[in-house]
Amino acid sequence: MNTPDKNHICKFICTDPQNVVVVSHTSPDGDAIGSALAMQKTMTAYGHNAVVIIPDTYPDYYSWLPGIADIVVAENEFEKAAELIANASLQVIVDMNAFKRGQIIEKALEQADAKRILIDHHILTNNIFDAVYSTPDVSSTSELVYDVIESLNPELITKDVAECIYTGIVTDTANFFHGNMSPRTFEITANLMRKGIDIVKINQVLYHTFSENRIRLLGYSISERLRLLPEFNATYIFLTKEDLVRFNYSEGDSEDIVNYGLAIKGMHISAFFIEKADFIKLSLRSEGDINVNAMASKYFNGGGHKNASGAHFYGSLQDAISLFEKALREL
Repeated sequence: MNTPDKNHICKFICTDPQNVVVVSHTSPDGDAIGSALAMQKTMTAYGHNAVVIIPDTYPDYYSWLPGIADIVVAENEFEKAAELIANASLQVIVDMNAFKRGQIIEKALEQADAKRILIDHHILTNNIFDAVYSTPDVSSTSELVYDVIESLNPELITKDVAECIYTGIVTDTANFFHGNMSPRTFEITANLMRKGIDIVKINQVLYHTFSENRIRLLGYSISERLRLLPEFNATYIFLTKEDLVRFNYSEGDSEDIVNYGLAIKGMHISAFFIEKADFIKLSLRSEGDINVNAMASKYFNGGGHKNASGAHFYGSLQDAISLFEKALREL
C-alpha cells in the first residue's frame, strides 16, 4: 500500500504546541533511530514538547548521534515511557508499520487517546493512522523524513538533523549496497553533505569501531554456524543462547551477519536465527524477485520488505529452522 500523503503529515506538525512522542520499533537500527531523532528535532523546532521512545536499547555504535542521550528506552524506564505515551496528544510513528513492533509499549500506544501519524517505508497492511506518508519504494524511512522536513522548511535540516538522516540512509542500504536506492537517494545524500556532515567519519564510526567480541562472533557464525541448502539456493546461520554468552553478546553485534549468506555464489536466500530468552529472532534476506516478506508474513507472522524481512518466532530454535525449510519447499 502506497500512501504518499506528505502534506497531511505536515498539517499535523504545523499545529499549536503539544506533547508528542516519537516512537520506533524494537531492536532499533540506524534508520529507526536516525529518523526518530530527526523528527524529534523537527517537532521541537515547531514548539512541541517531543520525546523519542524506543522499546529496547540501541547498539553502542549509534551513541554518538545528536540527541540520543535523551531517548527514553522503555525496557529501562517503562513507567516513564508509559506516562509519556499516555500524556501525549500526538504519536509520530517512524519506521514501524504496526504497533506489535513496539513490543513492550504496544498496548500503551494502542490505548492512548492521541492522534497518530506514520512515516515509514515498510509495506503497510493495516492503516490505523490519522495521516500516513508511506511507500516501500524508497531506501529508508529517513529518506521520507527528509522529504517531510524539506517540504516544511529546508532550513530545519541542520547539521545535526543531516547526520541523523544520513545514518538512516547509509545503514538501511548497507552502505549503499542494496535496497530501493534511486537517484533521489543520492541527491538527498549530496544535500546532506552540503549541510557539513563528514560521511567518512560517520562511516568509520558505524563500520570500523567493532568490539573484539563482535568480530570473533562474526567469524564463529560463518565458520561454525553457517549451513547451505543448495537445493533451494539458500543458506542460514544460527546462534544459540550459549553462543551469545560465549562472545559476551551486546545489542547490535549480529547486525548484517545475515547478509553474508548472500555473499556466497549461487545463494539467493539467507536466513539468520538468534535464540533469545523468550523467542527466536529471525532475519531474512533475498535477491531479485524472491519475496521474503511474504515468507515472513505467512510462516512467521513477521514482515518488512520484499528482500529484507524479519520476525519473532515463539518456539524452539530447531522448530524455527524446520519451518524455514518447509517454507523453502513451498516457495
